[in-house]
Amino acid sequence: MTLLPDSFVTARLRAERMSQTHLSFITAMHADAALMASMGGTRDAASSRRYVQHNLLHWAEQGYGMYVLTERESGALAGRAGLKLAVSGKVERVEIAYAFQAACWGRGYASEITRALLALGFERLPVQVLSAVAVVTNPASLRVMEKCGLRWIETTGEGDARKLRYEIRREQWRALASCDGSAPRAGSLPEPAEKPATGEASAHRAGGANMAS
Repeated sequence: MTLLPDSFVTARLRAERMSQTHLSFITAMHADAALMASMGGTRDAASSRRYVQHNLLHWAEQGYGMYVLTERESGALAGRAGLKLAVSGKVERVEIAYAFQAACWGRGYASEITRALLALGFERLPVQVLSAVAVVTNPASLRVMEKCGLRWIETTGEGDARKLRYEIRREQWRALASCDGSAPRAGSLPEPAEKPATGEASAHRAGGANMAS
């Protein structure tokens, strides 16, 4: 059963469920050293194929997953983002993840898609908590999480490899939405896309940030 829509739009972005047609774009993203600096470094073509296959399987098994993002105005590919199941020991968490190409940094896209994913996650998934992780050397992503209402929970690892986990509970998200409008109100979901975007174009990452994806 599919729990999240195959496509949706925000004010400036169009999200399309990741598919095999996006492999060349994902491969190009993974080859970008600047973009991948906070995600463990570049990945080769074989790793990119495994990444896409893993995400196709995630969609099939979980009913939600990663999207590829395009700019609505220009049609240019912008990045990837979505919700994913992360398992650590016996603990399962649903995490928000995103990565945008450098040409999209500083435009507020990261906050825009994070708020949309929070709305989709809490409205459509049977979860009480959503989380996100970023390395300590990626302050832009940490600012995005705080701006969107997530709060620091724990730090793991050492040195520059330290990872900070942030979380937001369903009741906190609803309170934030009703108090100051900084998150979508209940029932105010991202709009379904009129028609899924299928073309490949040039690409880009947002807000100077990315979360592990």
